[in-house]
Amino acid sequence: MAPRVLVPLLVAVTAAVAVAPAAGAVPSPAPTTPAPATSATTDPAAQAPAGTVAPAADSADHLPDGTVVEQVPVTVAPAASSDAGAEQVAPLRLQDVPDEGVVADDVADGRVLTGPVALDGVQTVGVTWDAGGVDPADVRLRTLTDGAWSDWEPVPLADDAPDRGTADAERAVRAGTDPVWVGDDAEAVEVSLPADAPAPDGVALVLVGSPEVDVTPGAAATGTADADVAALAEAGLPARRVISRAEWGAPAQVCTPSVASTVTHVVLHHTAGSNAYATVGQAMQQLRNDALFHINGRGWCDLGYNFVVDKWGNVYEGRAGSAQAAVVGVHAGGFNTSSVGISMLGTYTTTTPSPAVEDAVAWVAASRLRAYHRDPAGTVTITTPGGQNSSVPPGTTITLPRIFGHRDVAYTACPGVGGYSTLPGVRARAREYVTPSFVDAGVTASSVRVGGQLTVRARVLGTVPWRVEIRDARTSVLVGGGSGTAGHGGTAALTWDADDTTRTPVGPGTYRVTLSSSDSRVLPWHTTVEVTGSLPAPPSVAPVALTGDLRFVPITPARVLDTRPGAKSLGEAGRVDVVVAGVKGVPTSARAVALNVTAVSPSRTTYVQAWPAGGRPPTASVLNADAGRSAAASGVVVGVGGEGKVSLLNNAGSTHLVVDVTGYYTTAGSGGFEPLAEAARVLDSRAGGGAAMSNGVRRTVTVAGTRGVPADATAVVVNATSVVSRGNGYVAVVPSGASVTATSTVNHLPGADVANRTTVALARGSLDVAVVGADAHVVLDVVGWFGPGGDGRFTPVQPVRAFDTRVSGPAVGAGLTRTLPVRAPAVLPERARTAVMTLTATRQTSGATYVTAWPTGSARPATSDMNTGRRDQANLVVVPLGRDGAVDLYNDQGSTHLVGDVYGWFD
Repeated sequence: MAPRVLVPLLVAVTAAVAVAPAAGAVPSPAPTTPAPATSATTDPAAQAPAGTVAPAADSADHLPDGTVVEQVPVTVAPAASSDAGAEQVAPLRLQDVPDEGVVADDVADGRVLTGPVALDGVQTVGVTWDAGGVDPADVRLRTLTDGAWSDWEPVPLADDAPDRGTADAERAVRAGTDPVWVGDDAEAVEVSLPADAPAPDGVALVLVGSPEVDVTPGAAATGTADADVAALAEAGLPARRVISRAEWGAPAQVCTPSVASTVTHVVLHHTAGSNAYATVGQAMQQLRNDALFHINGRGWCDLGYNFVVDKWGNVYEGRAGSAQAAVVGVHAGGFNTSSVGISMLGTYTTTTPSPAVEDAVAWVAASRLRAYHRDPAGTVTITTPGGQNSSVPPGTTITLPRIFGHRDVAYTACPGVGGYSTLPGVRARAREYVTPSFVDAGVTASSVRVGGQLTVRARVLGTVPWRVEIRDARTSVLVGGGSGTAGHGGTAALTWDADDTTRTPVGPGTYRVTLSSSDSRVLPWHTTVEVTGSLPAPPSVAPVALTGDLRFVPITPARVLDTRPGAKSLGEAGRVDVVVAGVKGVPTSARAVALNVTAVSPSRTTYVQAWPAGGRPPTASVLNADAGRSAAASGVVVGVGGEGKVSLLNNAGSTHLVVDVTGYYTTAGSGGFEPLAEAARVLDSRAGGGAAMSNGVRRTVTVAGTRGVPADATAVVVNATSVVSRGNGYVAVVPSGASVTATSTVNHLPGADVANRTTVALARGSLDVAVVGADAHVVLDVVGWFGPGGDGRFTPVQPVRAFDTRVSGPAVGAGLTRTLPVRAPAVLPERARTAVMTLTATRQTSGATYVTAWPTGSARPATSDMNTGRRDQANLVVVPLGRDGAVDLYNDQGSTHLVGDVYGWFD
């Protein structure tokens, strides 16, 4: 009978297709320094090391040519007869395997047999069956070599299983035996099952083969580790060669394994395979076949073990990504998550691992535990969800050594008597490897109220100088810390009163805690804590009457508030009163100010209100900001309240605020306002196919004497738009020659458009435009000017809502115009000619649209007043009032509701 041909393994690779995001709307002005990203992790026990990321699926197939895998279905037919007295000798024939597999119906010693199945290029065999059903009581096999059958050998049922809810468990996993190494010389295999016991459903004989790669013995013990396993060396241990998946010929993963948030324990195994491998190449061959059996036979994502150590102490990267993250393996059901599974290649039931193996296991355990600041000689308390073959019932809380054997938690002898005996030495050696270090680090609370208290604490191995730093996670501003030295077994500890270096309370938000040492061998530890609540509100001030008939005086932009340096962020309903008169070149006689208000890294979607201090908080808002956005800003003109102050209030979550003043209004000023009949576009970097503006590029734009702006104009109201920026950063529009790093006008919204309207002084009739950070196109539209020839006088009002389509309905549809009243007795007097409003778009249905405002009865201009998308967006508009004191509002795409809040008017 001709030998059958085994089917080559086919590995399916799914390619991920990246889809570029569609261009949307545009962000607003940002502060000078972009804030860092905020971590959402607050539980120190769940904190992964710095820089740890979940690895991507390993789609690379490193299998050598000639690799074969076949699953042969086995139909177990009822035995026709049974002779318990003498074994029936099966015919020495090699049967072809038809498509439907083989039938186990021959009988010997009360057992049904498959009959001989040919092995061609196969070294590993195993039996699998449908999970969830009955398991066979006894599986045996024998092999044919040089015409002689071996004795029947029992095949152990596999003692490993995936944890519930993991990626491996979600697949069509199968139950099975351990893979059995039969070697290259075996010609056939025969499997037997008890004839008097129910056979499991879906029995299959799994055949795996791969060629031995020609590797010089010992060659894998030297050299430089590949990048995918270099993370082990970063743990501060002595360098050791780790054989990568590419080197040993790992098959590609068929799914991406789950990743835990931390590593808490190590489980020691043996593969229960052959110890007879004589070369590194043979060790790789056995490991490769085991991986193929796990993937193709058992249905797992990858090899079940995170790492494997051969009998010479060579270390192999097992499950992909295990050197960089807490990849969940399949090796100890109910205890896989947050563990590292290390398996010794071979069987250590009677054989004791060599000192080299013990040292290699200790090194791997130390490198992974050290990365998560665990003491290898300590203990771990685990509440197990339970698992297949687990000896610990679900819901049980058990305390174990930090490094334990598989037999401690499962019905198994793994890692064998000899392997289990090495555990005390492994723990002691691993602790030597991690000394000196911080272990069992944590904080007494993951969150505290404003003004609360928590303690940072870690146990120390060795003698370690230590330092604690606490920084605002949004800005990296240092707010607290301390230092000391702790001896072996001692404690590094610091108590923080949620205050800054001046001993005043910090505002709400996320704070990053770092414990480090000047000893370079010691890995730093970090976590984040949340400060909740709000700082106490400032005392109320007496209101003052607002004064009208004001003229404008422009100034070089100046910062009057920045909550970042002192970590004084505003919490929910948090209020701050900002002195704007008598500071930064603004005289005490100022009665209104032009401001640019920026929210930096809000923790939640929120809005900011502004009003004259001492007055009642309005229903109106000047700024809407999205959670996680680096910065969003809006211009506003607001009356000066009691004590020369303006009040600001944050609605939800926590946020830093930055406020810049660009000019003031006073009765003694000389600059009246005149709106342009149509906005004048004075800059469009896209014109003529121009390139986007890049970091540091500065353009001077002459405005006075052009496009309807007189030569003696002293300031202009401009709409600045950042168009499809390539990342974070901002656009600064300043008087010509002024600094562009002190303040910002509009912040980028990566991949989208965003606009902000502000008032800018002119220097020698010009202004400067610059981009800081990522590249972006910039569009600049002038909507009005101030100067001696201007007639308009400004009168501030307590902010009041003029219209809200959410109330009056309906939303403004795509390509439609809505006429909305502004001048009304409760809002503006009859003499008001131009309204100063905050226009807010909300409930948009399009990812990108724009809104234009103009006086009713006039033609719609070609420019826009707001760029927006599926987010609440606000912008300052200064718009003349048309027929019946109304304005027209046009929406380009989708539908949107529009809200108008009035802050003042020009006559």
